[in-house]
Amino acid sequence: MSQAMDVAWLNGLTLGAALRLSASRHADLECIKSGDTVMTFAEFDQSVDRLASGFLSLGLGRGDHVAVWLTNSIEWAQTFCACGRIGAVLVPINTRYTSSEAGYILAQSDARLLVMTRSIWNKDYVQMLESIAPDIANAGSGLLQLAQLPQLRHVLTVGEGGVAASLRFEELARTPVTAALAQAEAAVTPQDPLLICYTSGTTGRPKGAMHNHIVIKQATRVGLSCNLSAGGRVLGHMPLYHVAGLYMGLVPSLTLGGCFVVMPQWDTGEALALMESEKISFFGGIPTHFIDLVDHPSLPGRDLSSLTVAWMGGTPVMQVTFERFKKALGLKHLLSTYGMTENTISTTFNRPEDPPDASCNNCAPVLGECEVRVVDPATGAERPTGEIGEIWCRGETVMMGYYKNPQATAEAITPEGWLKTGDLGRIDANGMLGITGRVKEMYKTGGTNVYPAEVEQHLSRHPAVKMAVVVGVEDERLGEVGHAFIELNPGTSIDLSEVHSFCKGSLADYKIPRHVTVLPELPRTSTGKIQKVSLVQMAREGLAGARG
Repeated sequence: MSQAMDVAWLNGLTLGAALRLSASRHADLECIKSGDTVMTFAEFDQSVDRLASGFLSLGLGRGDHVAVWLTNSIEWAQTFCACGRIGAVLVPINTRYTSSEAGYILAQSDARLLVMTRSIWNKDYVQMLESIAPDIANAGSGLLQLAQLPQLRHVLTVGEGGVAASLRFEELARTPVTAALAQAEAAVTPQDPLLICYTSGTTGRPKGAMHNHIVIKQATRVGLSCNLSAGGRVLGHMPLYHVAGLYMGLVPSLTLGGCFVVMPQWDTGEALALMESEKISFFGGIPTHFIDLVDHPSLPGRDLSSLTVAWMGGTPVMQVTFERFKKALGLKHLLSTYGMTENTISTTFNRPEDPPDASCNNCAPVLGECEVRVVDPATGAERPTGEIGEIWCRGETVMMGYYKNPQATAEAITPEGWLKTGDLGRIDANGMLGITGRVKEMYKTGGTNVYPAEVEQHLSRHPAVKMAVVVGVEDERLGEVGHAFIELNPGTSIDLSEVHSFCKGSLADYKIPRHVTVLPELPRTSTGKIQKVSLVQMAREGLAGARG
């Protein structure tokens, strides 16, 4: 059951055109704020024109790739919109990446321009760039010619410092606007590439998922789902290098007339202060963000009355935890969403009228122009209503493919246009899609399928358990069994026998974990998601050590 969200006014618009429309409709409204710096929609649109003109002066244009290696900032947003205005393609680089990881993306993406900063959080990005491409240390003015990054022609540095051959962002951003900009802008179409977002690469080298300008429609639906409108305030804490921060924060604020309040990095105390002082009306994140907020000592007494609706994604949470989030933050509605980079991040999104148990179990209707079906992952045959299978998606939300990786694209998208998500789920009688886990995370105990999410949900009901993750590990007799990794609530404890007792009678015996490891903190990625790959490796090493 798909939600009807009226975004017809965006049909045929590129990102650049959508920003122009917002600038005409909301000229004097605040568009973006970072610290004491505030820009109205008219001012931001004009700044994008100047930067886009600067890009054109460097010889950049439609189809050229621009890498951005910055934390959340006004300059990040300007670079994104300037690329969209002239048809260039933005390539975000995770600010937490190592030199080798960033170097791979710079090379594989064929970036012609790199927009970067001197340093972030005591990391010397100039030194990292010089380790990626040593030739740059001796490069003079003019076009770069680097053996290690043969396509890179310019480096643009925000702020002081930078490699010797770099240009100043602040200077280029003052480029006078000429007729060349209108000509370049007129050539851009919604079907043109807008973004190449690289996946985490947990199973190998990162892959660059390509999106066109049509993604602005789905991003706007996210904003509408949370009642974002002109004059609303968006907390920009999610990293913009990830599509969640970009498509579920910046883009809906630009298209709907909201103000994007920049947070360079997540800091719980600062987030609460901004939510109060800036009267934030649009907020979302993974469960970790909500846990941080409700556990923070400064929450009591904060006036968060401007925030009535929020979204949460990443993983299901127990209903008692879900209700705790709502009560502590004074939310009228907490809506769950499911998505992935390859499908414009939000495949499903709850409606305010959906029951709380649906939201906390990540069960929601399909959002926007996207077909969804659940199939047998081995055969592709559609599964009956209520039965678990792999989720396949088709429609305008699906990526264009992986950049310069036709094999991976063919493996991910069928000839009929169906994206194989790798996620498991079921569609109920009301057309709601519920997420049950990952195809590769499912394991078989004694030949019977076990879906970790079901076991994790049950374990999370135990009063001692703050969060639980279950992975499958090898077993000589049963093939595979469950290994539970548990992060405890403060001042509590739990052991294997207690886990067995808690699960017995509520879960089938083959679903009960045979191994339990308590960790001070579960390992997470830079975006806060649980690193299941690390836990699988930890489980295997633990079993190998026990056998030894």
